[in-house]
Amino acid sequence: MAKKKVRLGLIGCGGNMRAHAQRLLEDGAEICCVADPFEDAAKALFERAGREFPWYDDWRKMIVDNQLDGVVISTPHNVHYEQACESLKRGLHVLVEKPLTPSSKQNQALLKMAAEQNRILMVAYQRRFWPTYAYGRELIRKCQLGEIKGMVGYVTQNWGRAGTWRMDPVQAGGGMLMDTGSHLVASTIWMMGMRVVELSAVVENFDQPVDINSLVTMRFENGAMGTLSFIGNAGQHDERHSFHGTRGSLVYHLHGWRVQSTLVNDEPMKLPARYKETWPDNEFLKYVRNGGKGYVPPVFAVEVAKATEAIYRSAA
Repeated sequence: MAKKKVRLGLIGCGGNMRAHAQRLLEDGAEICCVADPFEDAAKALFERAGREFPWYDDWRKMIVDNQLDGVVISTPHNVHYEQACESLKRGLHVLVEKPLTPSSKQNQALLKMAAEQNRILMVAYQRRFWPTYAYGRELIRKCQLGEIKGMVGYVTQNWGRAGTWRMDPVQAGGGMLMDTGSHLVASTIWMMGMRVVELSAVVENFDQPVDINSLVTMRFENGAMGTLSFIGNAGQHDERHSFHGTRGSLVYHLHGWRVQSTLVNDEPMKLPARYKETWPDNEFLKYVRNGGKGYVPPVFAVEVAKATEAIYRSAA
């Protein structure tokens, strides 16, 4: 049976959006139009997709001129709020690249607006939809590891050479922590299901306009403690994330943006068959197609922003 067509507009045509576009097309979405102030970026997306779409240099005109079901946003962080807000006002479903916005207040406002408009609002934190992470969260929530007492995580990347708008504190809202590091903050809060109630942070910019390396210690509402490290001047991506309870431990290792191993009590995770790999794009299309059945608003994104804001305040 053919999947219900979902008519989408893409706001931003950079590298992240090119990956989104490929997954959306593979899942049967109809990309009706794209918007980016730079035509070369749009042409690069067309090449990756193997086809062309109507291009706008003004995203506002795009969402007015086309009959769309939703938009996907992958743009500098400081414009996420305005673009998502205007799209929701026009009755469109919205998928936003991480972070939702750099501001906890803006995140709260978008969640409220999406609820009032009865529209899907999602943020593209992929780890939420990967089977080993989803099952690991289930283990934590069902206390299979006992009461969580500690958490340790780090992510490394040669991020300092990212260039473009990511090195602009106004457009990006921060550096490595706000960008790649946001995945680690989001995974921590989503997996543990707890608020961070206290933290302390040191940040090093290395004479750059935004943060490159950060070290954070934190305490959660149940008294558990943890550390997160964000290293943006390493040679390559490597990432570990571990959760430690009174009855066991859960350890993830990613390298080169792929999950290399997941250990439960030092043994490879035995993943139930009910868990299948999916991506934010696929889940977004599923919820739009089924009228929101099973959709859970990304309220954790507010806590992610609050923790990130607190890290920068502490470091300052």
